[in-house]
Amino acid sequence: MGSVTKLNLADSTATRYVRITDPDHRGYVEFQFSIGDPGLYLEMTLPPAAFEEFCREHAVRVLTPAEGAAVDAGERRWRFGDDAEETN
Repeated sequence: MGSVTKLNLADSTATRYVRITDPDHRGYVEFQFSIGDPGLYLEMTLPPAAFEEFCREHAVRVLTPAEGAAVDAGERRWRFGDDAEETN
C-alpha cells in the first residue's frame, strides 16, 4: 500500500469532512472529501485500510445521514432551483 500525503493547509483549523457514499464497492470505500464546506467535495475511492489511514491523518469528521441529505438538497437547489425532494 502507498503512503498518505498529509495536506498542508494554510488554515489548519478548517474542518475536513468525509461522506461515505458506498462503504463496500468491490472491496473499496467510495466517499466524498471536503475541507471547510461539505458541499464542495472531491469524490475518492480507497481500500478500507487506506481509507482508515486517510481519515486518521486528516482528522476528518464523518457527515451524518441528515448532513448528507442537506448537502444533496443544497446541490439540487444550486442545479435546479428545487427545494423539494427528487421524485422518480
